[in-house]
Amino acid sequence: MRSRTLMNFAVLTVGSVLLVGCPQALRVTIPVDLGEDLGTFEVQAGETVQHRATTGVPQSSIDIGSGTISINTDDITVTPAPGKFGVNLQGGNLIITAWIDTLAAIDTVCETGEEYGPFTVELDEDWNVVSIDPSSVTLTQTTIDLLNGGEFSLCIEVTSPVDGTVSIDTLTFRVGL
Repeated sequence: MRSRTLMNFAVLTVGSVLLVGCPQALRVTIPVDLGEDLGTFEVQAGETVQHRATTGVPQSSIDIGSGTISINTDDITVTPAPGKFGVNLQGGNLIITAWIDTLAAIDTVCETGEEYGPFTVELDEDWNVVSIDPSSVTLTQTTIDLLNGGEFSLCIEVTSPVDGTVSIDTLTFRVGL
């Protein structure tokens, strides 16, 4: 019985060491739905528009230790206004920046929050998303602490190359324990 207990302990120890050495082993994807109020922008070519709101991530008993923020290409839609198909002020690039701060900082999140981006979204001639650079940005410890708390203020800023509507459905956090 004692040798079996020692063998179980050895397997557990080796397994723990292997997990620590593999940073992708305990990664979780947390999508944050932006909804219409935060994620839909009426835009004019070359002008910046900001939306801010409070939002959050599901609470769990597990503490987040690291992570990234990203926007998936499938979560962005650009719809040019009628008659504006030829307007392209920025070489086909849509620029998106996000800021995250405490719930209490809702009025200043766009100025004082932790900045993520800018994400440069390359668009083709039909305004479809081709790529996003960078593909993700590493979260600061301040943001990780806010995610562990569950709720936070979020600001999204968009600069579009065309008049019309830009919709961003989801921000994605990929977090590790």
